[in-house]
Amino acid sequence: MIGFSAYLGETTCLRAEACALLIGLQICIHNGFGNICVQSDSLVLIGIIQRRTQCPWKIRRYVNQIWQLLDDPPRFTHCYREANTVADALSNVGISHPDKQIEVYDTFSTFPRLARGAIRLDRIGIPSIRKMRIM
Repeated sequence: MIGFSAYLGETTCLRAEACALLIGLQICIHNGFGNICVQSDSLVLIGIIQRRTQCPWKIRRYVNQIWQLLDDPPRFTHCYREANTVADALSNVGISHPDKQIEVYDTFSTFPRLARGAIRLDRIGIPSIRKMRIM
């Protein structure tokens, strides 16, 4: 298991998703992971990576690097936000630590507490539920 948190500065959500995907792929490849399948809750980013949606020029550099690392767009799939609670927890950690660029977690005990909780729930099959307020 490996994960990371990163402070990406003030940016758009699509640029942050693309940058995080690129960093994640680089970390996986650097650590010898092969046969990588990516799930993202960003349907727009998945469409761009799969070449079904036009890529905005502001993220073209990230997307080109992603394509160079993994030239198999079907290995990128969309998942709902509720299936991505660990990534959300790590994103919140990255935002709260602007002094650290990238923090890599390579053992369960090194993950932040909030992420460990989400990992535990995911391991035992408890679904994540998002509360919505109906107006």
